Amino acid sequence: MTKERRSHTLVFVVSDILSVYASIVLAFYTRVWLGSVFELIPLSHGIGLYFGKWWIPLTVIVLIMYHRGYGILITLWDEISHVLKGLFMSFLVVWVILSLQKETETVSRIVVTLGFVYMVFIVSIIRAFVRFVLYRIMGSRREAVFYAGEDGSDDTALRPLLYDEWYAGYTIAGKEDIAGRERYADTCFIPIEYADEKTIRKLKPGYKNLIIVSDTTGLSFMNTEIKTYIGKSLALITTTNGLLSPYRVFLKRIFDVVLSCCALILLLPVFVIVAVVIKIDSKGPVLFRHKRCGRNLSEFEMIKFRTMHIDSGDTLKRYIRDNPGALKELEERNKIEGDPRITRVGKLLRKTSIDELPQLLNVLAGSMSIVGPRPDSREAVERFYQEYKEIYENIRPGITGLWQVSGRSDIDYKKRVKLDYLYMLNWSLWLDSVILLSTFKAILSGKGAY
Repeated sequence: MTKERRSHTLVFVVSDILSVYASIVLAFYTRVWLGSVFELIPLSHGIGLYFGKWWIPLTVIVLIMYHRGYGILITLWDEISHVLKGLFMSFLVVWVILSLQKETETVSRIVVTLGFVYMVFIVSIIRAFVRFVLYRIMGSRREAVFYAGEDGSDDTALRPLLYDEWYAGYTIAGKEDIAGRERYADTCFIPIEYADEKTIRKLKPGYKNLIIVSDTTGLSFMNTEIKTYIGKSLALITTTNGLLSPYRVFLKRIFDVVLSCCALILLLPVFVIVAVVIKIDSKGPVLFRHKRCGRNLSEFEMIKFRTMHIDSGDTLKRYIRDNPGALKELEERNKIEGDPRITRVGKLLRKTSIDELPQLLNVLAGSMSIVGPRPDSREAVERFYQEYKEIYENIRPGITGLWQVSGRSDIDYKKRVKLDYLYMLNWSLWLDSVILLSTFKAILSGKGAY
């Protein structure tokens, strides 16, 4: 480990310790406030009792480290995943230790539980802030080069750097041409197709970190384990298809039902307001129903808020006649930017994705999922999903998905299909959570929404 990397790790360890204590303090005073509001039994000890439990932050640090929370080339979602795993295990370990020490009567259960809940947010937020200060403001990033093949045109190894350069803590120093580095760098990225024994042997002595990059399009790498047999020159790659596990599919369904029920209750006023505005804005029903392909290619009626004028087929024909390029756009994306059929309110509903909210009823009915592949018509499935029909045979379509958080309508159909296929191969509840949170960012940006 380099001196710079050790110092960066130390900074994150210190920030995590401070975050743990900040969470405990916040939890303690939350408990005091709850006690005054709900007339709970007063705490028998002050805040000093919890500061004396020095082994609590130590446990958190060790278990976050065990779950690779201080690793290199870590993305935002990877970091949150590692932190969550470390904190969950820490929570269990802390409760076991408190029980063995017979301190569960003196130490407030509410303070400990709330403390770990707060840690999930505070540790993640402080870590993101520290990375921002270190890597973007102070420019304290490690240099990396990438091997781009003999002709220097292969950018596969460059993608991890461009994806989230400032968060990962790397800056691009140049290309590696084997003959000699252009400048000193800590790390070299190399595409897997060039990672033969000869190339690795030449590169490895010159870099502290050599990272082999694989283009995972069409492959499942999120649910993968690699086991190496030393001396036998073998590496076994084990990949798991979560959709074939009844237990995991059941968990996904529970996730969908709970989330859709909560959302429908909370968003009921929004449904009423939108319904009234649609009726005032244009003639026609509030809801629009259209047949789409669901799991096992069975059809169901997908529900959305109506965003188009009724009987607007002639309007579309005239628009395509006057705008020849619109037909090609419609064929490639099944949408037209500036579609004349869309109502004034419909433009806002589409921009904010509010028109999709009635699909929560489809989720509750079991025909859709919160996260999944794009729900499409049978004609579109027959046309674009010929090679990937297993997408619709294995999983319910979703309100949101990889394509929605990757550009929405700016992405053509072929790319959408590949993203749906990639989602199916790599499905997990964690991936669903990441996509769901990323959806809010996509909605706020408004990119590709029309």
